[in-house]
Amino acid sequence: MTIQTVRWVPWLYGGDEPPLDDPAEAYHEASKVYPSTAGRDARGAALLQTSEEMRRSTGRAVRRWSQVAAVQLPPPALPRVPLAAALNARASERTFSEEPFALAELATLLWAAYGVSHESQDLPLRTAPSGGALYPLELYALVLRVEELAQGLYHYDPLRHVLEPLVEAVEPARVDALTAYPELVSPAGAVLFVTALFWRSRFKYGLRGYRFVLLEAGHVGQNVLLAASALGAAAVPIGGVFDRRVEELLEVDGVDESLVYALSVGRR
Repeated sequence: MTIQTVRWVPWLYGGDEPPLDDPAEAYHEASKVYPSTAGRDARGAALLQTSEEMRRSTGRAVRRWSQVAAVQLPPPALPRVPLAAALNARASERTFSEEPFALAELATLLWAAYGVSHESQDLPLRTAPSGGALYPLELYALVLRVEELAQGLYHYDPLRHVLEPLVEAVEPARVDALTAYPELVSPAGAVLFVTALFWRSRFKYGLRGYRFVLLEAGHVGQNVLLAASALGAAAVPIGGVFDRRVEELLEVDGVDESLVYALSVGRR
C-alpha cells in the first residue's frame, strides 16, 4: 500500500513557498564556505601563523574568576568500559534517584566533557575536537545534590580542573523556571550549561565559526552522555530551556556569550 506523505512546506512556513527572509535559511547560507570567500572568512588564520603570543593565547581560552576560592576537583576516574558497551547503554534517562551525586563522578563528567587530555607543543588540548583548537565553549554546573559540594552555581576551569563558585544556593522556584520541563532539572544531581563565546571562533573562521561552535557543543554533550553511561549514571540533554533565564542566572549577555546546550546528570 502506498502512503501519501504530507506536504511539509505549508506546515513549516505557513504558505506554499518559504519566505525569502527566513532566518534559518539565511544563517545556513551565510555560514557556507566557497572558494571565493574562504580567504576572507579565514583572515584570522594569518594572525595565528605570524603571532606566537596570539597562538598561545587561543590555546589557553577560558574564563576565570581569580577572586574566588576555587574548589579543587578529584582526578577524573572513568572506568574501563568498552566503547561498544557505553554506546549500547547510552539512553536519555528522565528520572533521577534522590541520592546525591558523587563529587568524583561530577569531576569525571566535567573532564570528559571538555577537560585537558594531553599537551602538544606546550599547548593544552582537550577531550572534545575544536575547530582550530580555539575552544570557544565554557561549562557551568548548577549543583543541586552533589556530595561534598554546596548547592549553587559553579564555573568549570578545565585548565586547572577546578570549580569556581559563582552563586550560592539557587531558589527551587528559580530552578524550575529555567525550563519547560522542570521534572528533568530539579531532581538531578547537577545541571550542566554550555555557553559559547562566539568571537573565539569567528575571529579566525568568520560566519563559518558559528557552525563550528555548535558542532563543538554537540561533541561536548556526547562526551558527557557516554561518560555518564560508562559511570552507570543518568543523563539527559534538555532542549526546552528558556535561554534568557539561564543566561541571567549565569550573568552572561546572550550575545558575546550565549547558552548553546544544557544537560541534567545524576544518579539512576
